Amino acid sequence: MKKNTKVNRAFGKGLTCCPVCTNIETTTVRPVFDDRYGCPDMFSLVRCNACGHIMTSPALQEDELGGLYSTYYPRKNVVSADLVAVAKEAAEPWARLYRWWGGTNNQGQYMVSRGQVMLDVGCGSGLSLLEAQELGAEAYGIEADPNIRRIADELGLRVHIGSLHDQPFPGVSFDLIVLNQVIEHIPDPSIALVALKERLKPTGRLVLVFPNRRSFWQRLSGAKWINWHIPYHLHHFDANGFKVFAQRHGFRVIRQKTITPNIWSILQLRAVRQSPEPGMPSTMWEVKSAAPVVSSDLGKSLILSSQRILRGLLKRATFVGLAILNRVLDMVGQGDSILVELQIKETQ
Repeated sequence: MKKNTKVNRAFGKGLTCCPVCTNIETTTVRPVFDDRYGCPDMFSLVRCNACGHIMTSPALQEDELGGLYSTYYPRKNVVSADLVAVAKEAAEPWARLYRWWGGTNNQGQYMVSRGQVMLDVGCGSGLSLLEAQELGAEAYGIEADPNIRRIADELGLRVHIGSLHDQPFPGVSFDLIVLNQVIEHIPDPSIALVALKERLKPTGRLVLVFPNRRSFWQRLSGAKWINWHIPYHLHHFDANGFKVFAQRHGFRVIRQKTITPNIWSILQLRAVRQSPEPGMPSTMWEVKSAAPVVSSDLGKSLILSSQRILRGLLKRATFVGLAILNRVLDMVGQGDSILVELQIKETQ
């Protein structure tokens, strides 16, 4: 990425210093905008002059997140019954193998044990809570998007709409707290780690999953990397930087690895061909109909069917190739998503 020589001493709203090293000076990298959902505001990527951590500037404040997500995030039309059907697969035979092959095991709820109490911060649609229940756990969630209230009510889920800092579920301590693709959304992750530490049981675990800024796919895609995801992603971590960040806040790293969802790679290849415009939602991220093509002409129908079969075979071959590539990238730490498992240092 081409650097701008402008040096900043202010991070903008909601953040006063680099969360990794507490340095206060940054260098502007380049201007950026929402290339998915069409939020019209302009932002910048800035790099910490001391440790190299990259942030989105200006940083948002906690009280802005709910309005941003409810306006632009596509969760309004989620069907509760669909979530229930998907969640039932979590405990099925071979489920672990399928998740590994698809790269969908990059989620912390799959690490819960039967009888444990789990909190998912940023639980999204609530699918993770349903899956944790299928695995025998007691599940709680926190979500900023008010669209999730309807789903939680319909499914009887324990979800607090708001922030971790509201101190929801008083008196409850957790064996496992997970943040699936969430820490990068939090304006000040330092404050969040302190608050999370207070809600963990002494031997509890904190599992965080977030995009890997130094992944193979980021280097390949550059400015079109889908996980810049402006302005929703406010922090862009790498493995070493996050380890330093966690240790500075009293945690030790039990495990750290990369996991790449295959669907991310498919979306990334599509995104490279896109040329989004500021303030305009991308058609690539729209939910589209999957209805089959119907023709009254038998000959034409056979041709279309043959073409669909051929395209299907090519897609399967491509998917298998991407899956093999991603599993190799994960083995060498170059995958697109980092999973970190932490414990409080005092438990050593």
